[in-house]
Amino acid sequence: MTNKWKEDRAFLLFIAPWIVGFLCFFVGPAMASLLYSFADYNAITKPIWIGIDNYTHLISDQVYLKSLRNTLYFVFIGVPVTVGFQIVLSLLLNVEIPGIRVFRTLYYLPYLVPPVATVIIWIILFGSGDSVVNSLIVLFGGSNVDWMGTEGLIKPVIISIGMWSSGGAVLIFLAGLKGIPRSLYEAARIDGSGPIRTFFNITLPMLTPTILFTVVMQVIYYFQMFTEAMLLSKGGPNYASQTYMMNTYQVSFRDLNFGYAMAQSWVLFLLILVITIVLLKSSQRWVYYEGSEKGGSNS
Repeated sequence: MTNKWKEDRAFLLFIAPWIVGFLCFFVGPAMASLLYSFADYNAITKPIWIGIDNYTHLISDQVYLKSLRNTLYFVFIGVPVTVGFQIVLSLLLNVEIPGIRVFRTLYYLPYLVPPVATVIIWIILFGSGDSVVNSLIVLFGGSNVDWMGTEGLIKPVIISIGMWSSGGAVLIFLAGLKGIPRSLYEAARIDGSGPIRTFFNITLPMLTPTILFTVVMQVIYYFQMFTEAMLLSKGGPNYASQTYMMNTYQVSFRDLNFGYAMAQSWVLFLLILVITIVLLKSSQRWVYYEGSEKGGSNS
């Protein structure tokens, strides 16, 4: 027992800095923000308890509701489009041809570009007037398009930023493709299976664990997206690109309504939690793990 206690004590001593940091810099502030979400708090004067007024006000706040709808658009439209693009690109980069490693490296590089620099590139590409894309459109006989000032175009433009910066996810998909046993493809080829049938019967099922991970990460990314919308269009036009995090930032640091902003943050936390749980629970039906007889975990 003495030796076991010494080992346990050594373990606790080693993880004590992490535990202290976790309690002081995560659990403590999180619990404080939960309390302040029930108060009228501006970080200057003493908070005033107002109950659930901050949460009930969310229902009538039109700017908040529009930012929520915009964010849900990014989640339910942007995530499938982005993940589908990443799968197609990883399949193309998985083809073994001379020089393919150069293309893999080139496509990974945008992932390393800071978000601010990426937005500047997109302003050069899609800005109003003589932008690169508009110049190409005019060259082929079209007219200039106001990409940033059109409500129906600004969100697809922002989604295209996520697609361009997909190098990290594409790398994960490439690793997933490399992990598929070649014997499965050889057996399919012997059975006369074509490329499309092979993709849907072998490649896609074997990629489902990677797809699940990527979808969860993309959902969290779009829920927390701030930089792209803020720098690209400042939430316009007419709040068409105002994201959830951008609205929360403005409510807190522009309006100094920190209690209301903390209520929005907790709603965001619950949204992410619910969608993540739904994805993980539904994965038992559509995610295939090698060694199991059907989709889902082995448990």
